Amino acid sequence: MNKAFKLNPVFCSDDTHTPGNAPANLSILRAIAINILRRNGHTSITIAQRFLSNDIDKLLTLVE
Repeated sequence: MNKAFKLNPVFCSDDTHTPGNAPANLSILRAIAINILRRNGHTSITIAQRFLSNDIDKLLTLVE
């Protein structure tokens, strides 16, 4: 199983059919977000999204 396969279901990247540089830019932002989550000890992206989705303070502590 490759890394791209893991990203698609979690972030619904198959729903975006945007021309130009937008897909590449979103891919970079997605990779940065995943790296931030992993550096803060989250091993599951889905669980991290659920944990952080309703608390902006927890989310902001990741980037401090």
